[in-house]
Amino acid sequence: MQDIFWDAGDYRGNNSPNGCPTSSGGKVISSVTVSENNIYSLDQIFGLNDNLLFASPIEFDRVKSIPEPSLTLGILALSIWGTSKILLDKHKQKSTVKVRISV
Repeated sequence: MQDIFWDAGDYRGNNSPNGCPTSSGGKVISSVTVSENNIYSLDQIFGLNDNLLFASPIEFDRVKSIPEPSLTLGILALSIWGTSKILLDKHKQKSTVKVRISV
């Protein structure tokens, strides 16, 4: 039997008491909790006599959002444009300066 239910802001589910059969005649019982910021899962492996052999907890945490590449590319393009404008203006100033040499 599998159960999924709502419990104080979390979704919880498990497949106890029967679990999933293993090739050695035991069973694996899984439980999972899904909350707003993480997912927690626990797999318990039982032997033939229902003795617990191994348990493997797994927890997934929410990662922080990654900035959109369009914003990063936009800032980079604006920086390149501004730098090139400054360099071109300096180059124009140098080319307009005339020097007179008297002999």
